[in-house]
Amino acid sequence: MIALTGTSPTTAPLHFPAASKKVQVTPQTAPPVDPKILEAAEKSARFEGELQELNMRNARLGAWFVMVLVPFCAVLDWLAYPARFWEFLLLRILCSAMCIPLLLALDRPWAARYHRVYPVILPLLPALAICLMIYFSGDGSSHYYAGLMLCLVGTSFVFNWTFREIGLTVALVMSFYLAATIPNLKYDGDPRSIGLFINNTLFILLTCVILYFGSRQHHAIRLREFVNRCKVEAQREELARRNEELSATLKRLRETEAQLNQSEKLASIGRLSAGIVHEINNPLNFVKSALFVLKKKTKALPPETVESMNQILTDIGEGVDRVASIVSDLRTFAHPENKGSSPVNLHHAVAKASRLMAKQVGDAAARVQVEVPEDFTVLGDENHIIQILINLMQNSLDAMQEHTSPEIVMQAYKDEDELVVSIRDNGSGIPQEHLQRIFDPFFTTKEVGQGMGLGLSLCYRMMQGMGGSINATSQPGTFTEFTLRFQPAAAPASAAA
Repeated sequence: MIALTGTSPTTAPLHFPAASKKVQVTPQTAPPVDPKILEAAEKSARFEGELQELNMRNARLGAWFVMVLVPFCAVLDWLAYPARFWEFLLLRILCSAMCIPLLLALDRPWAARYHRVYPVILPLLPALAICLMIYFSGDGSSHYYAGLMLCLVGTSFVFNWTFREIGLTVALVMSFYLAATIPNLKYDGDPRSIGLFINNTLFILLTCVILYFGSRQHHAIRLREFVNRCKVEAQREELARRNEELSATLKRLRETEAQLNQSEKLASIGRLSAGIVHEINNPLNFVKSALFVLKKKTKALPPETVESMNQILTDIGEGVDRVASIVSDLRTFAHPENKGSSPVNLHHAVAKASRLMAKQVGDAAARVQVEVPEDFTVLGDENHIIQILINLMQNSLDAMQEHTSPEIVMQAYKDEDELVVSIRDNGSGIPQEHLQRIFDPFFTTKEVGQGMGLGLSLCYRMMQGMGGSINATSQPGTFTEFTLRFQPAAAPASAAA
C-alpha cells in the first residue's frame, strides 16, 4: 500500500512490497500477481498522474510570473544601480523572452513526459539574470541576493519539489551566486564586505534548508491527503456496491412476496372453485338430461310448434354448454392436471399451437411471426405449453381487433440458465394499473359474457407447476409482451410436430 518515508519529498514514498525471491517465468506459466501489489501500483500511477497534471498547470502559472515580474522589478535597478539600469533592463527582458518557448512547449504532447524539468528551469532563469546583475554591479555583498531567495521561495510554493530537483536547483543557484560574487570580493583591511558576503551566503543556505524541510512536509501532507482520499473513494464504492446488493435483495423479496400472495390467492380461489364446481355440476346434469327428454318429446308435437320449440331448446342447450364450459374452466383451475415434467420441444409445441389457432388468426387477418430454434427443449408438459400459447395468442387477437395491421411475434432465446419464449403483439396494450392484477383469478377487462378472467390465472398456475414463470410488460396503445421462462431439458424431446 502507500507508505510515507522520511528520506525526501519525492514521489518515491509510494513503495511496493519487494519479492522475497526471484521468480522464473516460463512461456507456459506465469507467477501469480499479488492484488495488493497491483493496487499499490495503480495508486502510485494515479498519484504520479495527479502530480504531473499539477506541475503542468503550475508551470504555466510560473512562466507567466517570471515573464511579468522580472521586467517589473526593473524599478529596483533604477534605485539601486541607476548607472546600470538599461544594461540590467536588457537582462530582464532576455530572461522574460526565454520563458516564451517554455510556455509554448507546454502545449506539446511530450511536455507531460518532461514535466519535472519545469520546477528546475523556471527558478534558474531569473536566478541567472540576478547573478549576472550582481556580477556586473561589481558589488560582492550586493543585496540582490534577496532576489535569489525570492526565486527559491516562490518556486517551492508553486511546485512540489523532489529531493533531486531541490538539490540540483540549490546547487546551481549557489554556483551562479558564488561565480558572480567571489570575483568582486576585495579585502582592503575592512572585513565588513567579506562579512556581508558570508552573511548573504548563510541566508541563502538557511533559506534552502527551510525550503527543503518545508517542501518535504508539504509533500507528506499531500501524500496523506491522497491516501485518505483513496480510502474515502474505496469506502464510497463499497457502500454503493452494498446499496446495489441491498436494492437487489429488496427487489427479490418483493417479487417473492408478490408470488407468495399470488399463490395464496390462487389456493383460496381454488378451494372456493372446487366447492362451486361440485354444487353446480349436479343441477347442470339434471338440466342436460331434461333437455334430452324434451327434445324427444317435441317429435310428437304439431309441426308448426316443433320448429319454435327446437329453437328454444337449442338456445337453452347453448346456455347450458356455456355454463358447462365455465364449470370445466373452474375445475381445471381448482385441480390443475399435473402429469409431471418431461422434455418438450418448444419448436414443435409452438408449431402445434399455431396450427390450432390458424383459423382465428386468418379471420383476424393477423400476421404471425415465429422465431423459435428447432433445438430448444424445455422441461414441462406439452399440452399445458400449447394451452398457454393458445390462450396468449387468443388474448393478443382480442387486443388487436381495432388494429389495421395486427401482428404477433413469438421468439425463443436463451437467458443465462433459462429458455425464454416471448409473445408480443401490437394491440391496445394493458394499462399500468391493471398490469399487476392480470394474473388474479376472475380479473378481466372484457365485457360481460366475453370471459371469466381465468385464462391468465390458469397460465400462471400451469407455468408454476412446470417450474417456470410468466410475466407481462405493456405500453398502452403500443404493445403487450408476455414472457415465459422454462428450465432447459438435458435432452431434446423425441415427439414430432
